[in-house]
Amino acid sequence: LNAYWHRHLIYLFQEKNQAALDDLNFIIKWNKNNADAYLSKAEIYRNQGNNSLAIINCTLAVKCNPTDDYIYFRRAELLEEEEELLLAMDDYAKCFQYNPKRTDALMKHGIHFFEKSVWSIAFQDFTAVIKEDPSNVQARIYRGRTYAKRQQYKNAMEDFSAAVHLDPSNWLAFYCRGCILRKIDPKRALQDFSVSVLLNDSFENLSSFIHRGILYTEQCQWSLAIFDFENALALDRGIVLAYINIGLILLLHLDHYYEAIRQFSKAIEVDPTNVRAYICRAQAYHQLHNLQRALRDINRAIHLFPTESYLYIIRGQYLIEMKEYKLASFCILQVSEMGEVSLKTSPVQQALVRSFCQNHSKAIECLLEVIASQPAPSIFVLLGKIQMKAKKTKDAVESFQQALKILTSSAKILPNTFEAAEIYYFMGLCYMEQVSLLQAYEAFSLAVKVYSNYSDAFYQRGLCRMELKQAKCIQDFNRALAINPKHFQAYLSRAAYYGSKGRYSKAILNCNEAIKIHPDSVRAYLYRGTLKYHNKTYKNAIEDLTKTIDLDKICILAYYNRAICYHQIKDFRKALKDYGILLLLESSKEIVLTVLINRALLYMELEDYSNALEDFKEASLCNPSNSEIYQTIGICYHRLEQFEEAVNSFTQVLKLDPFSLDAYVSRGNSYMEYGHEAGNTQAQKDFLKALHLNPKCVKARICLGYNLQAFGKFQKAWNQFTVAIDIDPKCHIAYDGRAVVCLQMGDTFAAFQDTNAALKLTTSAQLLTNRGVINQFMGHLNCAMKDYQQAISINPGYALAYFNAANIYFHHRQFSQANSYYSKALQLDPRNESAVLNRAITNTLLQNIEEAKEDFEKAICLCPFSAAVYFNRANLYRTLKQYELAEKDISTALSIQPNDALMYKLRADVRGKMGFSEEAIADYKQAISIQEMIDAM
Repeated sequence: LNAYWHRHLIYLFQEKNQAALDDLNFIIKWNKNNADAYLSKAEIYRNQGNNSLAIINCTLAVKCNPTDDYIYFRRAELLEEEEELLLAMDDYAKCFQYNPKRTDALMKHGIHFFEKSVWSIAFQDFTAVIKEDPSNVQARIYRGRTYAKRQQYKNAMEDFSAAVHLDPSNWLAFYCRGCILRKIDPKRALQDFSVSVLLNDSFENLSSFIHRGILYTEQCQWSLAIFDFENALALDRGIVLAYINIGLILLLHLDHYYEAIRQFSKAIEVDPTNVRAYICRAQAYHQLHNLQRALRDINRAIHLFPTESYLYIIRGQYLIEMKEYKLASFCILQVSEMGEVSLKTSPVQQALVRSFCQNHSKAIECLLEVIASQPAPSIFVLLGKIQMKAKKTKDAVESFQQALKILTSSAKILPNTFEAAEIYYFMGLCYMEQVSLLQAYEAFSLAVKVYSNYSDAFYQRGLCRMELKQAKCIQDFNRALAINPKHFQAYLSRAAYYGSKGRYSKAILNCNEAIKIHPDSVRAYLYRGTLKYHNKTYKNAIEDLTKTIDLDKICILAYYNRAICYHQIKDFRKALKDYGILLLLESSKEIVLTVLINRALLYMELEDYSNALEDFKEASLCNPSNSEIYQTIGICYHRLEQFEEAVNSFTQVLKLDPFSLDAYVSRGNSYMEYGHEAGNTQAQKDFLKALHLNPKCVKARICLGYNLQAFGKFQKAWNQFTVAIDIDPKCHIAYDGRAVVCLQMGDTFAAFQDTNAALKLTTSAQLLTNRGVINQFMGHLNCAMKDYQQAISINPGYALAYFNAANIYFHHRQFSQANSYYSKALQLDPRNESAVLNRAITNTLLQNIEEAKEDFEKAICLCPFSAAVYFNRANLYRTLKQYELAEKDISTALSIQPNDALMYKLRADVRGKMGFSEEAIADYKQAISIQEMIDAM
């Protein structure tokens, strides 16, 4: 058996788990009391993710060796992973029982009951740990916190002080001690918070900044207080309290009213329902004598909290100062009516009425009076609910715990009733509000344990598990729906879960069920539409989003998502309409910016660069520090051939981001479009700067190559394209550029090889056309024609391929085919003067006289200074024996291109036909003279 044991260890080292299991099973077959074998099996199953079998093997190991602490600890860890917490805690307790040195087990046991607020057990565990290991800092801190929870502050102080002594670098110990010392010894509390912050100034220790800021405020050290609150805000921009505290210091003590208003406004942005922020801002406006805005903020506060009489009094004061006496008197009447509460109603009824009127504090006072004389679970539950409405979740939790305490005092075991389950449910909601997800999960679990048909508790536990990224959340949603098939929120949450996992079809089915329950739910239609978008069924998504808009005409998300769907299906007109509506609605700055960018990109897709430019300009006003927007503005200017403005935009990009390679390359390309040497020189500087920043920037290399080509420096251009190919052997643009340079240098074979290399990387109409041109240079006209035909098959909209193919047909005197291809080229590119001229010549040869005349007229309109156009039309007129028109055109051609022997000969022929012998002889002589001069050269 020892051999099997050692062999299984070798298998484990070789990661042959099945072979190892086989050996362990053999050992167990002959020795059923081998605890080590069971433990080893458990470890293998745990590594395989099969915790259930691992737990079973640990249990068998326990039976073999019931006093082995290590086995209990391993099983407890497995049970924790399976969320069987009560069983896990039992194992940790047994682990410590059999080995008092295992303080780690007892710590886990104590922390669990501490988080469940079972203070007595937690206290016993931490005390036992400290007894065994007096230097255990974590145990000291937890026991101190337990003492604090039990209001034994002196004992708590001793534990925190001991923790500080044992570990002077523990920030939590200083923080906890500072919290206790806040009222009794503020100076020492400040010291503790300062040390805590010094040790840990991250988000984890945000509360230290807040508490220290409050202490500084109490000591009138305003600048230090503001500094601490600002530090807290740097860690979390969502702390309303910090904004309000800064604002109050500025308002009440430093007289900086405008800055105070700005702080209160930030608080309102974070929490638009914070009454205190509105009241404080109203007071700041009042100090500045801006009564209209002060009144508006007080009205908002009253709207949020209409049962507070002092708000009506403040409003009345402002109205008196504004000389609105009737309205002020109405406010006073409201206050007097609010004070009339019937004495015949019971205190509980009064509390309910006050709570309904949002006067939660008065309602809480009424219930506290009742509790003082008659503490009943139902009263505590009602108090907790009102405290929840008042956002006093910590107080609410304490009220619910008191209710549970009374329920358990009458019976040793908590009764399995809905009343008890509801208490746990409300506690869970409080913990959710406090973002204490593990405690919330425990509370909801206890609720469903006490009352197994509590669908809302299962639903809330599912939400909690979703927040904790636990896949088991879907089981809770399923259980909630099994209990209550009409649970609308459960269907939507299940849809959200499936949507987050990319299972859009299942998510859509859940939305369908939700819509059956609430056919007019905006959320359900909006979410289903969004899911259909992700599922790429855009038309169906549009239907749902349209239904959402029918239900809520100002639903910004519906318009936005529908616009994106229209964009996806290329229905640009409707997409533009929805984007326009979004800009008309009172959207936030972020949404406006996103809409402007999306609409501009849509315009670019439509090649409407003017409108795209306007939207990007507007977007740049919303976000002036975004270099990408200016980069795109530059591209729009470039496409609109406004090259100077493009250069300015790219320069702005470089001001914002001096290391932007794209900006340098784009600005260089815009300089190249200036069409003069100075522009090319500036372009070269930009390309070189880009390469200085990143010598491996292929785009900059290619552009520099084209720039050098424009300067006629073909060898240097060839070098740049070659370097680009070395950097990125799959860059077909570099091969294409080098091919063009090779062709200009007369090396047609090298150009042919480079174009073939580019075509191996990607097949495009442009590259095929380029290879066709090279084949023409090499005299391989059949191969050239094949390339042009293939280019046309790949991209039937590529005009140059038709034009070059037509030239080959013309060369082979296939004039009908040539004429057809020239016509197709002109359909795609009506401003191609060469195609117009060639078609005119073809029509002349085909005797299509009228069509030829029309084409010559078009060619002259497109290129009025082309001698070739006048020369060829003169030939046409000579063929038609219209010698006067022919003589006029050839004379115009000679005025444009005066030293052409062929033109002089043609004019001599025409003049001879017209009977102008002397002029004809003079032209013949001039033609001979020019030809002799050319031959001599």
